[in-house]
Amino acid sequence: MEQSNYSIRITPHRCAGCYRCVRACGTGAITVRGNRASIAQQECTRCGTCQKACPHGMISVRDDVDAVRRMLKTSDEVFASLDPMWAGEFAGIAPQRIIEALKLLGFSGVGETLLGQVKYDEAAQEQLRRNPRLAISTTCPVVVRLIRHHYPDLAVRLLPLAHPAVLHSRMIRRWKGQGVKVVYITPCVAAKTNPDEISELDAVITFDELRRWMREDGVEFDLIPGNGSYRFEPGEVDYSGQGSADDAASCFSYSGMPAIREILEQSDKSQLTGGREPVLLELFGCTGGCAGAQASQENPGTTIFKTLASQHYYRERKPENPVCKLPFIPTVASYPAEPAERFQVAASQIEAALASIGKFTERDMHNCNGCGYETCRDFARALCIGRAEPEMCLSYTRALAQKKFGALLRRMPSGVMLADEGLRVVEANRNMAQLLGPQAEQLYDAAPGMKGADLHKLVPFAALLQQVLDSGEEIAEQDVRLKGKLLHVSVFTVEAHKLVGVMVSNLMLRGVQSDEMIHRTRQVIRENLETVQQIACLLGENASRTEAILNSIVTAADDARQD
Repeated sequence: MEQSNYSIRITPHRCAGCYRCVRACGTGAITVRGNRASIAQQECTRCGTCQKACPHGMISVRDDVDAVRRMLKTSDEVFASLDPMWAGEFAGIAPQRIIEALKLLGFSGVGETLLGQVKYDEAAQEQLRRNPRLAISTTCPVVVRLIRHHYPDLAVRLLPLAHPAVLHSRMIRRWKGQGVKVVYITPCVAAKTNPDEISELDAVITFDELRRWMREDGVEFDLIPGNGSYRFEPGEVDYSGQGSADDAASCFSYSGMPAIREILEQSDKSQLTGGREPVLLELFGCTGGCAGAQASQENPGTTIFKTLASQHYYRERKPENPVCKLPFIPTVASYPAEPAERFQVAASQIEAALASIGKFTERDMHNCNGCGYETCRDFARALCIGRAEPEMCLSYTRALAQKKFGALLRRMPSGVMLADEGLRVVEANRNMAQLLGPQAEQLYDAAPGMKGADLHKLVPFAALLQQVLDSGEEIAEQDVRLKGKLLHVSVFTVEAHKLVGVMVSNLMLRGVQSDEMIHRTRQVIRENLETVQQIACLLGENASRTEAILNSIVTAADDARQD
């Protein structure tokens, strides 16, 4: 069972078997065992797509508002680092108003994470100027985890620079002292850390969490006119003319997991390692970048609207404070490769797993994605490391069900048959053919199971089948004489109005007759008992009413006598 303090977790429940979370997870980090889904936390990129995909709402993101509230009560100084996307998330809200709202919630100061972004860009330019190469930005936690765990050969391409929010926290502690607590407010759920991870950020809350927190504490923008004395601390930064690492390198930006995976998979080793021209890949896990983050769902604004609003704000604003001079801080960070468990699976193990689900040749590889995995080989790999169960494969499950059904049909002493809405045989056993006579036996020998045979011409109880199909009733029974045999026919609904099952027994056989007589005798006794109980109940109610009437008559007579 997953710990409740993981940043993304699946509530323990019996899985409905839709496998939408498996299909949504592009890294195979969802485990399904015993009809229950969980997350392999060590390989999860925390992109949040599984949460959005789950139709049952069983996948949740940890809410850290209560933890921040406790921090505000127990710490002398708690500083808020506000992600640059706030200008798009809270479009039309002046800086003074968002700062005042955060101070009303209890923060001692508010600064822009943008300061950390400026420091990051400066360090990236310097890195690429000194060592021209192809590098991958580390500003997106999703991409960093994706490469470290699932593209470990490319981990050396990650810029050894800390996330902008971490750089900002280092600045804050440089200004305010090491005892200050830093809370990062962001649209990115992937910025939240798990308990087993070390982070320089004391807490991370999303914009959605901030909105809920403000509602709960009655902090509404409509009630905050904006105090002109509030400023971002220690000041603002003029970002209107700055880029990322464009001065030192050719910069290419891509967003969305499909696009990122395509870039990483289609670029072979020679393309990635060759050449001395500095190239920076800015990759963002969410489509549209941070404006399209999974954790920013309460704001109905579109991704492009948020992006344009944020860009417009930073392009047009003129810092009211002197431009903040960034302090010297260490910018380094380490991102070692940690290959996912799936990389440890041998080819022979995959072949054995495929054989266990009846896939021996390429023709058997349907790659239907019904199990949630893109290919049968991906599913087999998940089987090898205990991430999946054979029953998740639809073709395997169907074949297994057909084998079991066929074996059951062959061994049943009664005649058994399935019929569709057109009264044609779907499947039948040999005993059914024998009970129906020579014509049916010939059909069975020609086509085992009598598939497609017209029951209008084959059986005398077609009307009973049609009755159950039309009504959708659970079961109907009838005794039928056929060629010297007394048959007991039971028709039951398998799929309402589409598929019915038929069971036929020969009452003339000694064993069947005896069993049937016992069954019918018990049924008569049960019905008689129910009738007696109903009569007794009615008699009891009648006696009670009679007693009440007689008592009222006696009381009235006594009253008249006294008068």
